[in-house]
Amino acid sequence: MRHVRCKCGKRVGWTSDSFQDCQGCPECGTTYASHPDHHKPLQPHDWGIKYNENTGKPYKRCKKCYEVDEDSFRESHITEKK
Repeated sequence: MRHVRCKCGKRVGWTSDSFQDCQGCPECGTTYASHPDHHKPLQPHDWGIKYNENTGKPYKRCKKCYEVDEDSFRESHITEKK
């Protein structure tokens, strides 16, 4: 396990794998790294479309880190009242 953090130090974590370039700190705009010289600029998520199995409605999920867009995920769970 490695200890990683963003450049400003407000976000920290432990991992045995690497983080994607879209994962990091939105405040300082850097990725997670275990060494101060290895921080990279934060990249935008590469959103793909998934479908809720119960409602059939779409929501967005990043193709690289699998983070789910909370707003679209919440809306995909809303069922219409009959």
